[in-house]
Amino acid sequence: MRSPNHGRGRTKSTVSALAAAALIGGGLTACVPGEGRASDIAGRARAAQSPSPSATASPSGPAGAQGGPALTELAGSEILTRAGEATRKAEALHVAASVQYQGKPMRIDLSLDKKGNCNGAVRLDGMGKLDIIKSAELVHFRGDATYWRGAAKQKHTPQKQTDQMVSMLADRWVKIPSSDPRAASMTNSCDLAKLTGDLGKSSPLARKGQTGTIGGKPALAIAFPSRQGTQTDWVATQGTPYILKSTVSGDSTAEALFSAFDVPVDTTSPKDSDVLDLSKVGGPAGEAV
Repeated sequence: MRSPNHGRGRTKSTVSALAAAALIGGGLTACVPGEGRASDIAGRARAAQSPSPSATASPSGPAGAQGGPALTELAGSEILTRAGEATRKAEALHVAASVQYQGKPMRIDLSLDKKGNCNGAVRLDGMGKLDIIKSAELVHFRGDATYWRGAAKQKHTPQKQTDQMVSMLADRWVKIPSSDPRAASMTNSCDLAKLTGDLGKSSPLARKGQTGTIGGKPALAIAFPSRQGTQTDWVATQGTPYILKSTVSGDSTAEALFSAFDVPVDTTSPKDSDVLDLSKVGGPAGEAV
């Protein structure tokens, strides 16, 4: 016969295991390994081609920094390179992206910086929503009921325990130290350097297209071949030549909007007295991994 405390101990262990699945499990969120990470937006919405290392960045506007031609007068490949370099230099930015993950639409809405901080949400059709706040010290995350059921399914958790976990964890903030090994995937997701790592590479086939307005800012479209099809990057033509929008059409489709360049990321902890401290659940922090 099981002891009276047996079920309670197992419940705590399951909470810890499910939280680990939320952080590490594949296919659920931007914090999953491989192509699901926010860092892989660069691979989906910025497919790199033929770098042009001799080019140097200069501001857009009527003329370059040295009195050279206006940005819009340059070749498409040169504009693309300058835009990539400018965007990579940003200390922080906001990305709102729609990509395909395993045939399902994924929506990513994150502010992140080069220090590894981030704040935002990830949604995957059929797999729910995850809110994320990460600072140097802590990772806070909050999944909805669909998210936690998906995490339980990955851990092959029995239905009764799954229902209990959903009841306890759905729409509840959970925190874990950023140094905890289980937070590694979350840390990767919040890495701005990885997100913009492929920027600054160009294509000799890049061609200037139409002009338009992205987020209220004038921009010029630059189209070029990518591994997924045809990619179009919209480059700001006033001020710093940031990439404001990037789309891919072809074998797969993706769209990413970039904004809030150099705006600090809000890492304020949730004002919620019912936050679950994962480091105090199920024994030692690494037990469930």
